[in-house]
Amino acid sequence: MTLLTGQDETDLPGGRSRSGAAWGLNALGIAIVAFWFVKNGIALQHPAWVWVLGAVALAAWALREFGRTPRLLVVAGVLMIAAGTLTVVPTDSLMIVPVIVGIVLLGANLRVPVWAASVAALAAIVVVAVSASIEHASVQFVLGTSGGMLLGVLIGFSRRQFRIAAERAREAERDQQRAELLADRSRAARDIHDVLAHSLGGLVLQLDAVEALLEAGRVDDATKRAAEARALAADGLAEARRAVHALRDDAETETDAEADAGRSAVPHRASRPTTDRATGLAALVDAHRSFGGEIVTQGDTALTDLDAAHRAAVVQVVREALSNARRHAPGRPVSLSVIRDGDAVDVVVANPLSGGGHGLLGMRERFAELGSGAAVEADRSDDEFVVAMHLPVDELAAEGDRP
Repeated sequence: MTLLTGQDETDLPGGRSRSGAAWGLNALGIAIVAFWFVKNGIALQHPAWVWVLGAVALAAWALREFGRTPRLLVVAGVLMIAAGTLTVVPTDSLMIVPVIVGIVLLGANLRVPVWAASVAALAAIVVVAVSASIEHASVQFVLGTSGGMLLGVLIGFSRRQFRIAAERAREAERDQQRAELLADRSRAARDIHDVLAHSLGGLVLQLDAVEALLEAGRVDDATKRAAEARALAADGLAEARRAVHALRDDAETETDAEADAGRSAVPHRASRPTTDRATGLAALVDAHRSFGGEIVTQGDTALTDLDAAHRAAVVQVVREALSNARRHAPGRPVSLSVIRDGDAVDVVVANPLSGGGHGLLGMRERFAELGSGAAVEADRSDDEFVVAMHLPVDELAAEGDRP
């Protein structure tokens, strides 16, 4: 995957991506053209200026392969076109090769205006035509070399479009990575909120109970409550660490969280979301009652009709709803209903007079991430605050229900 820097290790300045095969082909091309240039030059006894300009064109071609700065690459392309164009006619079109390579180089370079290659090709055609008329070359010669240069323009433009598309793809990938990073941070923020709301709220209730028991002289019961409060705090700390590690993409997240959970030595402590079919909402119900809350359940609290992702989302939302109930309506009865309705499951949590907050927004965001049509609504209804969830039935569970 491309990193957020957007740099490809094979990219060179000027937007060029080079491979070993490309290096080898260009080196072979330089060697072949140089060989025939020298051989024909000796046979035809080229004048000195042809030798000089031909050597400059070939050197620029080689420089193009080893250049490391955008400006150097542009200079190499211009030299290839200029020096090669002046020697096309004397070398009987042999030096048209570096000219075409130079035109392709300018046309594909994203740092050079798109019209630069076309202008360079047009100027080269004019120079070749003038030189051909002076040397009495045929019209077919001029048309052939002009066609080669125009082909170079088309190849350069095609490579430019390919690089533009690749750059846009990298930019889209970077944007996607940023969006995923923000989504991960938002998810971690929701998890931290859920953990702290549940753990700290329950901890306050436990400590209040400890204080009341001590005042009543029930030291043994107070000690038991204090141990539960300590276990709840340790479990909440482990979950907070898990959420923080998610922001840092720590590979040891699960190991650390499991170790902390092991030290707490309290099974299914309910500040941790669970996707176990055998557990479902039972741990949350038990925890709510251990905090002194009253809750009436109806239906399948194991959520066996939901898949793991939807079950985990329901556990998180119910945990938030129960935390809100303990904060805003302590001691008041809460009802939890799980109702199978055809190919959907409705989960409803209701308690007297609760309030909103960041957790309610987190509920909606959590369900929106499922992307399955699942929905959650949280609002006042008469004298109650109701959290209602509507989720699709797991396909495997639905198949198991068919005769």
